[in-house]
Amino acid sequence: MSTKKDDKKASAEGEEVPRKSKKILILILVAVVVLAAGGGAAWFFLVKNKSHAEENKKKLSESTAPALFVPLDRFTVNLVQEQGDQVLQLGITLKTYDPELEEKIKKEMPEIRSRLLELLSSKRASELQTLQGKKRLAAEILYLTNKILGFKKTPPPDLVPSAVPVAQAPAAPPAMGNSGGLAAALQQADAKAVVAAPPKPVSVRDFLPEPNEDGGSRDGVVDVLFTDFIIQ
Repeated sequence: MSTKKDDKKASAEGEEVPRKSKKILILILVAVVVLAAGGGAAWFFLVKNKSHAEENKKKLSESTAPALFVPLDRFTVNLVQEQGDQVLQLGITLKTYDPELEEKIKKEMPEIRSRLLELLSSKRASELQTLQGKKRLAAEILYLTNKILGFKKTPPPDLVPSAVPVAQAPAAPPAMGNSGGLAAALQQADAKAVVAAPPKPVSVRDFLPEPNEDGGSRDGVVDVLFTDFIIQ
């Protein structure tokens, strides 16, 4: 009898061993899955934080990078005739914060000079003699140069102020009779002379750099500086 009981007990213990092994195996697999998921999440956050840190570092280095100045050869062009032949001698320097852009400017220099020569030769001396005219020219050169280099920039605003309306003298009514000539002369003498509005006085603020129209972007050429500006 004792032998049968021992056999049953041994058989039950033998069945419990595989069950315990399966439970242990399941627990191990669950632990491995949890650790893998936690490791994957940790790796994702570490990589994400690292990329953010590198991006912030790049932005910080770009914001603190010194300006670079790329001078162009002097331009000499004939202006549109107003009072005889007039020539413009212009020195241009491009301002940028991208150290790799200087080489790109050199590669694109033939097209840059060609487009700028076309632009400059379309101007009149009267357009360029005022401060606003010079600022408009700088904005046009900036936009045109960036477009050639492949940068999308805001088109230059119209820097020329709107013309101030000038009061016109009233037209003289038609003369009557033989005294028409004398009556017309008297009416013209009584008419008020047309006086042009005085020009706006120039302030030192007018010479400050223009605000960036692209939200402070440092891509491409950010400013155009004139080193020579001679009209003869």
